[in-house]
Amino acid sequence: MRIESIRHLPYARRVRTLPERDVAALLEFTAELVASEAPEPFTPELLSRLAALVPADEAAYSVLDRAEHRAVEEMLWNGNEAAWLEKTPGGDEDWWRLSSQHPVCGHRTRTNEWTTTRMFSDFMTQRQLRRTTIWNELYRDAGINHWLDVGLRPVANVTRMFIFNRAVGDFDERDRLVLELLQPHLQRRYDRATAAAEAADALTTLDEGGSDGPAHVVLCSGSDVIEYASRASRRMLETYFRCTNGHLPDGVATALRRGDEPLVVEREGRRLTLRGATSSDLLVVLLSEEDVRLERLTPRQRTILEHVAQGQTDGEIATSVGIAAATVNKHLEEIFRRLEVHTRTAAAALVPQR
Repeated sequence: MRIESIRHLPYARRVRTLPERDVAALLEFTAELVASEAPEPFTPELLSRLAALVPADEAAYSVLDRAEHRAVEEMLWNGNEAAWLEKTPGGDEDWWRLSSQHPVCGHRTRTNEWTTTRMFSDFMTQRQLRRTTIWNELYRDAGINHWLDVGLRPVANVTRMFIFNRAVGDFDERDRLVLELLQPHLQRRYDRATAAAEAADALTTLDEGGSDGPAHVVLCSGSDVIEYASRASRRMLETYFRCTNGHLPDGVATALRRGDEPLVVEREGRRLTLRGATSSDLLVVLLSEEDVRLERLTPRQRTILEHVAQGQTDGEIATSVGIAAATVNKHLEEIFRRLEVHTRTAAAALVPQR
């Protein structure tokens, strides 16, 4: 197999540093991601296959709600097989208490950097790691001395990470490169599976004929004729595409049917994201809109604003985030200034509805 056959992968100029057997394994794994018809984005079988590409003692897929300080779901490969873990209430309290000391997770939380590949050794030596409370309380007995992870784009406060750990022998640049190359494909698999699930839910809602149909969905026939569009989605299409003729704009349907990447359009300080999923001959288009002013906020400010949008008081936010109520108030003053609004209601209105 020629190494040039993997040119469709990002960072292809660096693939030449990998042995040809690794290149072949990457191609095989990405093909499995594309071919998977499982309703969930990632399965134990896929995690086991991923663990074969990055040698480790354990591998995990971890989904965390960082605003609520809880694990949404977790899948673990223990060196033999992978399975979903049953989450127990309060089982992660020690991790949340100490998470700021975690070399990688602490960095990601401070910088909002989730999609790069990081190791313990990017930030501290083994001697420094073993002086931390988190290592002594959580990782010492578990034999976790070396860590490597990579994540998907966060959705609101929910992060999705692929994690690998070892007791002996640090991960190297070969392991880092493998995950860097695979990250866009893992993201694409997640986007496709999520869009398909949301499209199925939208079709079910429409089929049931409820009074509250899905607010941000468009159904198109094979000829790109709009068969159904909610009032909100028609407004979005008119605003961003000047679309008033009952058809999707040229090229939009084709790109969405391909499903490689969401389409993103900006206009007058707002951003529209379109994702597509097919069902029989129908193209289901899912739309979401957000104000680009939100990008002016720090990760901590965005977290606080998410809580405001949920209707929480300063005291409730302080408890959730782990800071003083007076500090929440100071953050809100800065949030209002950056967003150019004057009230909690106006600020909360800028948070996308999910």
